[in-house]
Amino acid sequence: MEPVETIDGGGNVMKLFKLGDRLLTKDGAEKWCGMCDITARVDDVFLVEYVKSGLHWTYEIVCMLRSGQTDLMPSTMESTHMEALSPPMVDELPSPRTLCTHRYRAELPHNLTDLKCKIILLIRNPKDVCVSYFNLLREMKVLEYEGSFSDFISLFKRGDLLFNSWDSHFIHWKKFKCENPNYPIHTVRYEDLKMRPVEEIKKIADFLDIECTEKTCQDIALATEFSKMKEQKESLTHRFISSYKSGKEVMYRKGKIGDWKNNFSSAESESFDAYYRGILDPVDHIYLTDKPYLNNQTKLGKLC
Repeated sequence: MEPVETIDGGGNVMKLFKLGDRLLTKDGAEKWCGMCDITARVDDVFLVEYVKSGLHWTYEIVCMLRSGQTDLMPSTMESTHMEALSPPMVDELPSPRTLCTHRYRAELPHNLTDLKCKIILLIRNPKDVCVSYFNLLREMKVLEYEGSFSDFISLFKRGDLLFNSWDSHFIHWKKFKCENPNYPIHTVRYEDLKMRPVEEIKKIADFLDIECTEKTCQDIALATEFSKMKEQKESLTHRFISSYKSGKEVMYRKGKIGDWKNNFSSAESESFDAYYRGILDPVDHIYLTDKPYLNNQTKLGKLC
């Protein structure tokens, strides 16, 4: 582990630590190693995302489905977040575990593939991710980052920031899914979940082999509306609040689709689109839009 400073388009510095190919905070780097050596359990469910892609939201949905109740969890998602816990702490969590992570497959338990633990993969338009992540990183004291959004865009595209690049995460998990066609992975687009929550919640329930009536799906959708989650979670306290410059919960900002339009200039938007369209296969360009996935799109929205 070594300290590094990455520099955005305006010369502003972000202070990180490098562990192998990964860029992490010092605390995160100290917890990072050893997670692949813990033992996965057959009833583990892993929620995997690149940062700011709907993890808190989906965690609440999955917990409700698995517990059979429709109340928000009395704690925050960080209580089962693999990047917030040490390997022994993850080992001590009671089953059934719903584990949250930003990791790649090789950074997760070795026996996960043998057990075919179910994975829910969350993906969000990288423009909205970029905006949301910028606001989060500016709040983190340890990073000492003070750049503007326009200057941050180049940092985001290069992946010179906490947890590396959006496209590296996307391409890694696409490769794993394509090379393991029989592995149980369910992809959830943030935009689809936002536009038709009841239908998408039912798909998650079916993937988890949980019987769920339409009424229950509707109740979960209502209970996990952004404004309700924001109000309840901001009333809680946890150890990370002191690490934010504002001294309050910052994970629940807007939760909207298309907020990028209020932040990107036309030129920045066009450049951003061109960059990612050049990296991703044409079939994956659906992930670069705010458009909902249509049921008759047999090839789009499936990562492989």
